[in-house]
Amino acid sequence: MNKTFRVLEILWLIMGIVGIVMCAYFITVKDNEGAIYFLIFTLACGLMYSIRKRQRKRFEASQQPKSTTDKK
Repeated sequence: MNKTFRVLEILWLIMGIVGIVMCAYFITVKDNEGAIYFLIFTLACGLMYSIRKRQRKRFEASQQPKSTTDKK
């Protein structure tokens, strides 16, 4: 399960980078209106990346063995 969270996190990061590149392309070569859509796409990818990262860290923390105290 941890690998799944990590893969999804990386996929969202890659999609965000692609969105930034496409946004820059549309600003320099094409129209600015198309760039707005890619900017929104990039922001959504960034949000999903942060959610997945937080989810993975919580999962890793819950999987760590709890230290038991000695009961006498």
